[in-house]
Parts: sequence; C-alpha cells; structure tokens
Amino acid sequence: MPFELFLPAQFYAFFLVFARMGSAAMLMPGVGEGLVSTRARLTFALVLAFVILPMVQPMLPPMPASVPGLMILVAGEVLVGIFFGTLARIALMVLETAGFIISMQIGLASAQAFNPSLGSQGSLPGAFLGTLGLLLIFATNLHHLFLLGLVDSYTLFQPGQPLPAGDFSMAVTRVVGDGFRVALQIGAPLLVLGVLFYAGLGILSRLMPQLQIFFVALPLQLMLGLFLFSLILSASMMWFLRYYESVMVQFLLP
Repeated sequence: MPFELFLPAQFYAFFLVFARMGSAAMLMPGVGEGLVSTRARLTFALVLAFVILPMVQPMLPPMPASVPGLMILVAGEVLVGIFFGTLARIALMVLETAGFIISMQIGLASAQAFNPSLGSQGSLPGAFLGTLGLLLIFATNLHHLFLLGLVDSYTLFQPGQPLPAGDFSMAVTRVVGDGFRVALQIGAPLLVLGVLFYAGLGILSRLMPQLQIFFVALPLQLMLGLFLFSLILSASMMWFLRYYESVMVQFLLP
C-alpha cells in the first residue's frame, strides 16, 4: 500500500477509536472527575485508543466517501462511549443516594461537603461513601471491567451499524432501578433506626412535655447513627461493589 494511502487510513481508524474511548473516559469514574486535569484525561484517552486500536481495527468500517457520512459515523461512536460512561457514572452515584438517605436519618442533612464524584456540594456521608467507593473500585481492579467492556463493545455495537436506542434506554432504566434498590439496602438499617428513634421521641415528648426533647435527642441520634453506620460500612461497600460489577459484567462477552 502506498504511504500516502496508508497514512490517512491509519489516522481515520485511530481517531474513530478515540471518539469512543475519549467520550467514555470523559465520564469514567476516577478519570472523568472534575478534579482531574483536562490534559491528563486527554492523554489517558489517547493512550487507551492507541492500545486498543490493533484489537478492534478489523471491526472498523472503511472510510466514508463523504464528510456527512464521516460525521454520522463519529457521532455514533461518541454516543456509544457516552452510554458506557453514563452507566458507570450512574452506578457510582448510588453511593450519593445512599449517603443522602443516611444523612437524613442521623441528623447530618444540613452538613454539606464537596463531593468529587458530583463536582458539587453534597451530603457528608455521600461524599465519604463516594470517595471510598471510588478508592475500592481501583483497589479491586473493577475499572478493568469497564475497559474490557469498551473493547467488547465493538462486537456488541459495531461501528457504522444503527444504534439500538431501545436497548440503550432499557439498560439505563435497569441500572437506575437496581441502583435505587442498592441505595435503599445500604440505608435500610439507618431507616429502621430513624423510625424507631422518632417514634420513641414522640412517646417521650407526650410523657414529659416539659423536657426539651431536641436538645437531648439530637446528640443521641448522631451518636447512635454514626455507631450503626460504622457497623454496616463494610457490608454496604460489598453490596455496592457487587452491584457495580454486575453493571460492568453485562457488557462482557461470554
């Protein structure tokens, strides 16, 4: 093959892979955080595309003959990458939802802290759980499942083929529904504690109307809540890791 024909074809294949890898890396937990510099994210996406290119190049379609065809092809790759990144981001946001439930039950609803996963202020337990969950994802190598899923996505969603919009919406709906279930599982012990605690406060306020109930109850609520939260923390993170793994594994080929 002449050099002048080989070079454009290689650039076309590389940047077609980069479109999918870059859009996924933009939302990937740990890499797509707002605290990570844009240059670092761009470098990661370029290196990832360079490594994956030899494995997926036989699956890439030939270069379109027109500019609109090329734009449609690149737009499809970007949408597939955003789809994968969005699923991983939704799976991580389960911890923020669980943290909000916990904060409402232990009296920390007004305490706000910066959450790196959201890039904004959030509940204090949610920020803690989000940071811990991100650490455990990398410590247990679950981010490898995300990368393997991106490689296998070229078999599931071949470039140039029509995108299965219905399957995309069903996958997102299933991940969101399962995420709420996991968030409630994590916060369930604190929900039970909250119901029992507030029921006891109501009975106590009826029995002793002269007692300043909130001055006595709020410190006790915080201590009991933090104690129970420390007891369920390890089991909660195991539930989250199992859920995150299930989200990533569904895109791996058997």
